[in-house]
Amino acid sequence: MKMTTNPGTKLSSGRYDSVEKALILQRDELAARIIGRINEVHIEREPDDSIAMATDRATEDMVVATLNRERRTLEEIQEALSRIRKGEYGICASCQEPIAQARLNALPWARLCVRCAERDFS
Repeated sequence: MKMTTNPGTKLSSGRYDSVEKALILQRDELAARIIGRINEVHIEREPDDSIAMATDRATEDMVVATLNRERRTLEEIQEALSRIRKGEYGICASCQEPIAQARLNALPWARLCVRCAERDFS
């Protein structure tokens, strides 16, 4: 899908109906996965020995790190859905230029164009 709007203009929310549906599906799947992971963290049992305790702790740490990453992604998806509804989807939050379609295809919740994202990352 090629963007044909002028930089800084709002995009029609109807233009991204398929993106919105895909993001809603991703959001719902991610929310369900997060609930499942939360249940993994709360499983308590008595470890057999110190090695089992260390393994349990390492596993719990990985689950918590995954939960944090998924929670941040869920927030990004929610914000992207909000931008679609406001007609602001696909516009860089920093420079107000259109975000390349390839970037939106790869990262549908992208808030920044590649140039601004690289600048913010460095």
